[in-house]
Parts: sequence; structure tokens; C-alpha cells
Amino acid sequence: MPVFVSPELDQARSELAKALEARMMVAMVANCTVSYSGRTGSDMGEGERLIVLKGDGCVLVHRGRDYQPVNWQPSGCVFQTRLESGRLILKAVRPSPLETLTIEMGRVGFLAAFHLKDEAEFMLHSSEEEMQKAILAEPGLIEKGLRVIDFEKKVAPGFVDVYGTDSQGNTVVIEIKKDPAGAAAVKQLAEYLKYLSPAEGKKLRPIIVAPSLAKGVLPMVEKMRIEFKPLTLQKSLETLQKYTKSDQKALKGWLGQIPDEKD
Repeated sequence: MPVFVSPELDQARSELAKALEARMMVAMVANCTVSYSGRTGSDMGEGERLIVLKGDGCVLVHRGRDYQPVNWQPSGCVFQTRLESGRLILKAVRPSPLETLTIEMGRVGFLAAFHLKDEAEFMLHSSEEEMQKAILAEPGLIEKGLRVIDFEKKVAPGFVDVYGTDSQGNTVVIEIKKDPAGAAAVKQLAEYLKYLSPAEGKKLRPIIVAPSLAKGVLPMVEKMRIEFKPLTLQKSLETLQKYTKSDQKALKGWLGQIPDEKD
């Protein structure tokens, strides 16, 4: 794993070119400017930044603050390096759609190149609570026009995860499962429906929200006229990242103080 501290620009360019050719990961700290051209355009003036180049052709440029990169390119980029007017120029060109990220370095403080061996399986540990919070924050995840009235609504057999109305005024009753929903989830939702009723002239819409349905459950769902809406934990977490207030108390505040309905 070659590591260089304050290399001359010609040495940095040589080592960078070799690492990129070998599809190694490269981490650099450099005083640089960054410009982007493609679907839009951007320019960032001189400053010290962390630059990460990965073997799959993606680029991340980080400032000394925030967890998100200030600029980046997805995998599949073609890299070009050259020395010009006393500066090391790195271009990351994405062929389709055509986008170019250009980093011009006046000084390189650190450069390291290495191969990472990582074949571990990624396991996402979360809960149905995150899925519920995501729906409360953004009901459109389920369908356009959904209006949430309450959550953890008490009924005799237990608690309804999400309770609301659709764009037609029908009552929506949602049961959430983080794993493929099985027969138990269907029966649980069916029990809740016995204690709920829609507004006059409207109907009840029971919905199971889960990443998928368990094997063999679809005929049972169709027979009982229960709808299925797919939602993953990953999508839920991505949605929650857009909101700074995600605890139950704050979500209650978003919904307002709604009195319990008499069913």
C-alpha cells in the first residue's frame, strides 16, 4: 500500500496514474478547485479537500465538514491525469450521460493507494417503527392523496399501525411488516377491521405494507380483498434522512392533536 506525504506534483501524478490503472482505491488530501459540467454546472474555489477515487470509477470530494460529499461522480467514470501550468489535473468523465468532474490540485498533502478486500454481506438492522415513521412523514410512499389521521390507533385486538383516508375519503387501515408478510399479518389486519367502520357511503381499505408477501400468501390476500403496497427498510431510512424530526413525539406534532374517533 503506497503512501506519500507531501509528494511533488509529478510524483503524485505518476503514482495516481499507476493506482488508477490498477483499479485501486485512492485517498488524497489536496489543495484544489473543483468544477462540474453535465446536466448542470458548478465551480468551487480553492480549498483543502479529501478526494476519494474508487476502483469502480466513482469519485467523492469531501470538505472538512458534513458527512455528504460536496461533489461526486457515480461509478463507471474514466479517469484522465496531466500536469499543466504547475497544477495536477484530474478529470473523471462519465460517458453516459456525459458528465465531467475536473479537480485541479496546486498541492498534494497526502496520497495513498490500496486494494480493499471486502466480501462481507451487508445486513440492515432496523424495525417496523422506521417504516411507520417514514409513512407518517411522507404518506405518498404508499399512494398519492393519502392523509394520515392517526397511528398506533387503539382497537380491541391491538393497535393499528397507520390509520387515515385516501383521496376519495375511504378509510385506510395499514399494517406494517419489516419482513415478508405472512398469513399471521393478514389475519391480524382482518381482526382490526372488525372494530373499524368507514364514513357513510365510503369503504374500508385494508393495506399490508412490507418488502414483499411471503410465499403462498397472495391468494389469501386477494380472497380477503386486502391490498399490498411494497416498502423496504432501506427506502424508509432514506426517506427519514430528509427529516430532522423523526421521533414519535415530533410526528404527533406534525399530525396535530387529533381526538380519538368513535368507531
